[in-house]
Amino acid sequence: MRIRPTGGALLFILGLVAPAHAQTLRVELYSRTTVQEIRVYAWKSSVRLCADEHARTCPELKPGSSLECRIENGGIRCGLAEGPRAAHHLWLKSAKEFRLEVRPTGGQQSGPPRGILTRAAEVRAGRAGLRVIVATDLETYVAGVLAGEAATFKSPQGLAAMAVLARTWALHSGNRHRSEGFDFCSLTHCQFFRPPLEATEFPPAIAKAIQDTAGLVLKYHGELIDTYYSANCGGVTAAAGDVWPDRARPYLQSVRDPYCAGAEQSSWTQKVSWNDVREVLEKQSGAAPSDVSIAAKDPSGRVCTLRVTGGQPQRIDANEFRYALNRRLGWNTLKSSLFTLELQGDSIVFHGRGLGHGVGLCQAGAEQMGKLGISYDQILAHYFPGTKLENEESAHPARVLSSEHFDLFFPPEEEGLAAKALQTLEAHRRRLGDRARFLPARISVRTWETTARFIRATGQPGWVSGSNDGRTIDLQPLSVLQRRGNLSATLYHELLHILIRRIRAQEVPRWYEEGLILYVTGEHLGVASGNLPVIPPPDRVFASPHSAIETRRSYAWARQRVMELAEQKGDAAIWQVLEHPSAEDLRWLQSGK
Repeated sequence: MRIRPTGGALLFILGLVAPAHAQTLRVELYSRTTVQEIRVYAWKSSVRLCADEHARTCPELKPGSSLECRIENGGIRCGLAEGPRAAHHLWLKSAKEFRLEVRPTGGQQSGPPRGILTRAAEVRAGRAGLRVIVATDLETYVAGVLAGEAATFKSPQGLAAMAVLARTWALHSGNRHRSEGFDFCSLTHCQFFRPPLEATEFPPAIAKAIQDTAGLVLKYHGELIDTYYSANCGGVTAAAGDVWPDRARPYLQSVRDPYCAGAEQSSWTQKVSWNDVREVLEKQSGAAPSDVSIAAKDPSGRVCTLRVTGGQPQRIDANEFRYALNRRLGWNTLKSSLFTLELQGDSIVFHGRGLGHGVGLCQAGAEQMGKLGISYDQILAHYFPGTKLENEESAHPARVLSSEHFDLFFPPEEEGLAAKALQTLEAHRRRLGDRARFLPARISVRTWETTARFIRATGQPGWVSGSNDGRTIDLQPLSVLQRRGNLSATLYHELLHILIRRIRAQEVPRWYEEGLILYVTGEHLGVASGNLPVIPPPDRVFASPHSAIETRRSYAWARQRVMELAEQKGDAAIWQVLEHPSAEDLRWLQSGK
């Protein structure tokens, strides 16, 4: 599907492609775990090992052979005669799947080697070991989540319910680690992801759960839901708004759960020394406490506020207390907020029920429901009332237009603007002249159906027009950008980001990149000079914008500084500062004056 010249005109060849969830996900394996060594198995085709992601010629691992790479003196050293021998990055690519096996040697995921089939992976040399990022499809990702989050499930229906939740979460949450160059970590910060152990396949029960629920997600009024689950709710789930006030949802209510009563962690007792409790309370309240009691509970019976006496009586958040105590004594000291407490001598005894925050699906309850013959759709309806199971695969078929350098994915309703956007991208690439050689040979561009989907996919606020990770450009709906009058400028802006991140010297701060792009594109932000910062804004303002006003002022400041430099020294100088800054340039970049 290319744009081809036909008698001086451009012919756009259009095709249907897989939906959004069929796109490749980039997952970091064994996050925060020491990895010293990986092994690569080439099967039906060669595996290219490149020290530069876009290198055209790289050493190859021949089909049927294997290779070890390990961390050595801060670099990656592989047992391949022709290299790469001491790279800080290593990109592995193959036309067909190969097996990448990792042996973790430290942290909570230690154990025997585990591996995954992939066509592309990135290995980075860190201070302590290797960071391994693999490309995988959604269903493989869901299987790895089930292996990590639901490995103890025996009920096929309970496991199927978890598969729907894991898939929904992945599509709803977008790429949480976009700024780090991947989508999801393998820890509970995202979802706990475990590759299969030694064998090339996940266990049959997990494979069947994936097959039985393929493409199914949970929606509320047509939108993907916020999915939550915990190990054991203690007989009643918590409403999300009672745990996290900003996350209240109609389908995240408190529901009675008689099914988890006999499971492990349904009830527990924990004895904690008063000295440990007092030190935690003192840090939270700022005064030495003499006593603590329960001040308030939410409708599910969970403690939400504690009363601390000693000096001026105070109330503190019970969840913050629980997290602080668990950080001090271990994460399972207070297993949930569903507890009572009593003073016994020099100790406080907590009597509690459940394990975890209690919001959404109770894994112990879902497992028992499945064993009783309750179907996975009924299980999900119990814990997420008002939601519907839908097949995401047929809900939003995407289309693609391709040109010499770009693949543009778009929803059918945006077809009228897609061809215009693709032509504009090619024109902007030509504007870059000789610098275009630093761009990838092909760039994927995706425009989303709604602003809400753009926000979920990128993690950016709704007032941001576009985003990219150096490989793929994500855009607000083209119709939205057209109404704003900045469709062409946004396309040029994001293309320049990809270029500049490839040639920018490491010492050059983020503000200069943004200012240079605004100067080159000619974008104006309409901010009065008297409202601009007086010192360079921190990089966080540009990497993760929180306030439209703060961001606009910071960008306007950066543009003004680059424009002043161009007026003094010419346009060639601003690119020289970007790529090869002198000592004088670096002092100016740090001071901004």
